[in-house]
Amino acid sequence: MTPDPEILQGHIPAGHIPKPVVIADYIVKYPSIHSAEDRDRYKAVFTDQYAEYRDIHKEVEVMAKKFEEMDRMMLMVVSLQEQERINKILMEYQMKKADPTYLEKRDRCEYLKNKLSHIKQKIQEYDQAAG
Repeated sequence: MTPDPEILQGHIPAGHIPKPVVIADYIVKYPSIHSAEDRDRYKAVFTDQYAEYRDIHKEVEVMAKKFEEMDRMMLMVVSLQEQERINKILMEYQMKKADPTYLEKRDRCEYLKNKLSHIKQKIQEYDQAAG
């Protein structure tokens, strides 16, 4: 099968809709630091949101460990009675895993982790250039 000649010439086929590139808001909001004031502002945001991140991360980690424990329990099922008990637990597990509050916290935790890493990197770049 030979590729479409239009594609080989670098043309985008008719009807092709490219996927948008999503850039996290903090990439735009926190560019490179150019002054001590910017550094102080970034550091304040980092300190403030790091506390939130730690709290959310603890909650998400506890839930993740419970999910892992339930997965292990499912592998050890022996009797029919135990299977029924495990199925009940599994239904509860599926509900919790799909719970919007849990999903929101998990996503917020990931977002904060990435944002804080970005801000920390910008502070370190500034300190290195200023040092």
